[in-house]
This record gives sequence, structure tokens and C-alpha cells, in this order.
Amino acid sequence: MKKNEAPAPGNIPFFSVIIPVHNKAEYLEKSLACVYAQTFRSFEVIAVDDCSTDGSLELLQRHEGEGKLSLYQRNIPGPGGYAARNLGVSKARAEWVVFFDADDSMHDNHLSILHAAIAENEGLDFFCNNYVMKVGDKDVGKNKGIRSGRYNKLDGLTFFAHNDFIHMNSACTRKGFFDRLGGFPEGRYKRGGDVYFWVKLLARVDEFYYCDVITSEWHLDNSHVTKNPANLTVHPLADFIEVENPELDRECDLQLRRIINRKIIAWATEKKLQGRRCYQDFPHVSLKGLGYENVIRMLVLSMPFGVYQAVIDMKRSWRA
Repeated sequence: MKKNEAPAPGNIPFFSVIIPVHNKAEYLEKSLACVYAQTFRSFEVIAVDDCSTDGSLELLQRHEGEGKLSLYQRNIPGPGGYAARNLGVSKARAEWVVFFDADDSMHDNHLSILHAAIAENEGLDFFCNNYVMKVGDKDVGKNKGIRSGRYNKLDGLTFFAHNDFIHMNSACTRKGFFDRLGGFPEGRYKRGGDVYFWVKLLARVDEFYYCDVITSEWHLDNSHVTKNPANLTVHPLADFIEVENPELDRECDLQLRRIINRKIIAWATEKKLQGRRCYQDFPHVSLKGLGYENVIRMLVLSMPFGVYQAVIDMKRSWRA
């Protein structure tokens, strides 16, 4: 297979790379190029256009005509791209699906590292590489302290209780496992549906593999979903236990509640920094797994905005 060509129709690829697209023409050429440049060559690219109006569709049609990707279209844009991803997975020919956001980037070893891990760890349904979050050219967040290796359900929930060690660009799931989980929660959330899915996955998986090599980048500046204040409501995980009714042992349940508390309070903090009220978030916080630090955060968030801003300014001056 020549570089930048999709597998021939009769050849089953090892990976299906799923890319939802909604008005990403500014970034598409660069983002698609880093997918085509993968050193591991057995993959197909499935792009799903979500009613783009900025030229993204025409660009994707050109790439499809050149045999670089398979293109599907949706008639109604889905918030967060969750429905587009689900459609993409339904069209996937490969056993393994990899997700990629059209405004981000992956290193050329992303698929090769996933492939090596899958080959060495038979029987697992989920694999994840490390990633970095960037603002401009500056790295503002990366996972530290999680070594490469196999981990169990409790490990995964414990890791996520501290930080989002899984990102859309870093994850790889067996297609059958994705289908059994029901896919991303389309039509329910404008933001945070991916986190909802990762937590659901971690609550269901017995073991998974994590690689600490950074192979993808999340460019926060490009994320219109994250930056849009209208998408910031109560975190989707507020409904998680009621909707999913997960069957977990005591320790796993504790870590799940810590995850939910962390995400709800994080979104409440974002609202407060925007000058918005966040009292409606607090009833969803679980006393189980709350912890002293989160109690302090909630007390600070409950302060009038002027007082809250003064506390934040004071903390920043101390750090400086």
C-alpha cells in the first residue's frame, strides 16, 4: 500500500480511525496529514461530516476522491460529535477503532505503539496511550506517574479520580466492546459525553493496557465545544449512577464517586470564573468520597463573586 492511501476494499484494516468533522476546514489539512503519516500502515480513515458550512465537506470530498478516506454525512449536527463518532464506528471494517478530533494532532507512532501493545496483550478490549494538552505551543497538562502496563478496573477508576488520563485522541477500543457499551451518549450532552463514556468503560472493563508514551496532542485553543459557555451546564456524570446503575464493589464505587465529585466541582469552578452561579451543581456531589479538599473548594465556590475573585487573586500572588 502506498503512503497516504487507504486499504484496498478487499483488505480488512487493523484499525479504523474515526474523525467527526463540523466546521474544521481551518485545521483539516494538517490534522489529516498526521493521520496519513502513520508508520503503521494497516488502517482506514472514516470521516463523518456533521453539517459543515465552512468548506470542510468539500475538502473531505476531495480526499475521498483521492482514495484517502471514506466519507459519511449527517443531516442534523450532533452536539459534541458523539453521534458522528457512533456513525463512524458503525461503518468501521476493522476490529479496533481509534478516535481522532479534526483539530488536534497525533504523532506518527500513535498507531504503531497501539498495535504493539495489542499484539502483546491478547484478550484485552481497551488500550490507551498518553497524551498532552496544549495551549498554543505550550504544554499545559500531561499525565504523570502512570507507568506503561496492564491495569484492572480499580486501577482505572482510581487514576481517573485524580485526572483524565484518557482522551478522545489517546483511546483505542475493540469495536465489539464499544458496541456492547452502547457508544457515546448522543443527543444527551453538548459537552462531557466523552468523559461519561470513558467512566462507563472503566466501570465495565476487567483489565486494560496503558502506555505512558505521549502519541497525541489535544489543542485546547481549537476546541470550540470546550470554549463555548453554553455547553457548560451540570456535568453529565451527575446522572451517571442513576442511569447506569453500575455493579461495583465497595472500593470501585468509592473511586467512581470521587470521579463524579471531581468533575462536578471542576465544572462549577469554570462557571464561577465566568461569573455564573453554581449552586445547582452541589446537590449532585456525593458525600461518599468527597474529601476535605473538595469541601473547602465548595465553600470557596459558595462565596459571593467579589470575595471569590479576591481569594483567587490572593492564591495567584502566592504562587507567583
